[in-house]
Amino acid sequence: MILRPMRQSKFLCSVLGGILLGPSFFGENMKFREKMFPPTEMGVFNSFSTLGAMFALFFIAVKVDYKSMITRAGRNSWVIGFSGTIFPWITLLSLFYLYIDYLPPALQIKIVPFFVASFVSLTFFPVVAYSLDELNILTSELGQLSLSATIVSDLMQWFFVLLIAIFKQANLEQAIEAFVSSFILVLISIYGIRPALVSIIKKTPEGKLIDETYVVLILLGALFMGFTTDFFGSSILYGPIILGFIVPDGPPLGSILVEKGECFVSEFLLPLFFVRVGYELDVRAMGDLRTAFTFMAILFAGYFAKFLGVFLASLSFKLRPRTAFLLGLIMNNKGIIEIVIYFRWKRIKYIDEQTFAVLIFSSLAMTAITAPFTGMLYKPRVRLASSHKQIRLKTIQTTPRASEFRVITCLHNEENVQSIISLLEASNPTEISPICAYVIHLVDLKGSSAPLLIPFNAKQKRIFKLSNSPSSNYILHHIFTAFENYSGNSTGPVIVRPFTMIAPYKSMHENICKIAQEKLAPLIIVPYHENQRHVHGNRVTSLIRAFNTNLQTYAPCTVGILVDGGTRQMNTSSFSYNVAVIFIGGEDDREALAYAERMSGHVDVSLTILRVSLRIKKQGGLDHRKKVEMLMDDALYDEFKVKNISNACVVCREVVAESNAQVMDAIQSLEANYDLVMVGRSRYQVMELNDIEMPSSRSKNNESLGLIGDALVSSEFYQGWLSLLVL
Repeated sequence: MILRPMRQSKFLCSVLGGILLGPSFFGENMKFREKMFPPTEMGVFNSFSTLGAMFALFFIAVKVDYKSMITRAGRNSWVIGFSGTIFPWITLLSLFYLYIDYLPPALQIKIVPFFVASFVSLTFFPVVAYSLDELNILTSELGQLSLSATIVSDLMQWFFVLLIAIFKQANLEQAIEAFVSSFILVLISIYGIRPALVSIIKKTPEGKLIDETYVVLILLGALFMGFTTDFFGSSILYGPIILGFIVPDGPPLGSILVEKGECFVSEFLLPLFFVRVGYELDVRAMGDLRTAFTFMAILFAGYFAKFLGVFLASLSFKLRPRTAFLLGLIMNNKGIIEIVIYFRWKRIKYIDEQTFAVLIFSSLAMTAITAPFTGMLYKPRVRLASSHKQIRLKTIQTTPRASEFRVITCLHNEENVQSIISLLEASNPTEISPICAYVIHLVDLKGSSAPLLIPFNAKQKRIFKLSNSPSSNYILHHIFTAFENYSGNSTGPVIVRPFTMIAPYKSMHENICKIAQEKLAPLIIVPYHENQRHVHGNRVTSLIRAFNTNLQTYAPCTVGILVDGGTRQMNTSSFSYNVAVIFIGGEDDREALAYAERMSGHVDVSLTILRVSLRIKKQGGLDHRKKVEMLMDDALYDEFKVKNISNACVVCREVVAESNAQVMDAIQSLEANYDLVMVGRSRYQVMELNDIEMPSSRSKNNESLGLIGDALVSSEFYQGWLSLLVL
């Protein structure tokens, strides 16, 4: 309640909670300690906390795709990551051996400073990904660069884990035995267990989830692997990491494992481990303050060296100083992996209590500094919102008729493919104004740490495989093939550029906005969230709803919410499309009319324009802004009528309304045989008519559709139209 509003991570809050309950504070009272942590129950508590660490590392390993990380990392990422590792490593190692007589006794063993310097210098990919996700900047430009830059450190970390496991053995014979046993276990995992996991995926029927029996067996396998590595003299935490790496990330196996188990582990078991770490941390163990502060100062010198290395390397690649500064902060993030490593060193007597306390406090201090500062200084949403005001929006109205019409279409599944294809065809592709459709299949980031934007490989005629699952790849192939077939058989030139975007729904809109800004697209089309409920369930539907709302708020162009009332098979040789446009007034209604004007050139599209003029009785009259809006409405409508005066496929109807009831009556007078009804989302004039409440849909407070749109999808008002597009 105190730290979370200050943008502090759950990791920091849990460890500090454990410190407060431990011997440093409340736990100093024996009665309190016996009540909170009874000696007879500590065995159970320790077991559950160890399980939390084991499964947390297992899920982290499941979500990491090293092959993808290495492929995507550019030269700048490698240089930044290497500089951010080698600078602090040299600094720490030099200072450790220079001031070795002033360090805690554990660090005066010559090999120990080497390992401490090595691990403190590393940046762990899962820690950075977790921190970026908490700050909601995982899919931002800074987030993507940060993830790529951790590749060097992340590839080195497991080598050090294995090296420490070997060197902690009592003699050379035990060290060789630990290395050989670990190596054999890795080979068995890669060439024995992984093929079995892949076969499970291949045996899963199309469209079905992995059998829960296999899920349980794999989770039990993580425990078994931990006990196996512990038996062979390595860490009990090393086994789950090995198994996690060989599990195919993403859907269907990686995602179902994460979905079934990660919530329980992260919300219950893992906090127990953090509390245990804090509980066993005694501030009084700091002992000689001079020694402790010397060690702490050296650690912070290493953190600063990492920051400096990342900052200078970033500047060498012409990154902005602000971005380089933030990248240096992010690369200093600390989290679960550091805590697990330090705790393991303490348990095996590799470091003493004083060294452990200083390492933990330095990690907590860095986390307390980096997380809130990163969140405060980097605000991509504010940047997107401010671009609204600074850059003129690309809209349908401002798009020249003799230019390429670029549309971004977002799909969650194959349910809306036919409706969107029909809408693209109705958009009238011509030689002077071809359509370029960026078809983006949206996939929620589950079972993977790194967000991806994967293009269709047109040259090789193949697509990126979401997983080894035939069902997932079949759906993806079906979606892209449908659009490719349409592109080849459309009445006019249509270019289709398919992508798959794998990212968290809560920040996915940032990527879509970035694409829209780069491509200068005037229109984004996304499916209505309620259309996805029967496919994805309530939880994902609420995420899609938030995604649509964020997109409408921050998009640098017009956003259309497509309410799909049903599918209609399209045959391009005999295509016909009946569209109604409800034009009352306002910026969004003008966009709907501009879109209709583009459609009016298609010989197989019939248009009905319902012009509802509002007679508002308001004391003092309308203000200047609203008068200007009304003049713009009238000008655009008159221009539309003039252009289509001889077009037999366009019918204009005009009515006058003085109340919401009359507005609804006018809309209800429309026939019920339309393939599509287009409306604007916001109407300042309708808000003035507050004589009665508008009919509402099942979904309360549905702001994404606006007043009229929400009324049109209500069960008592629905007229049998196939689709509704709210702009």
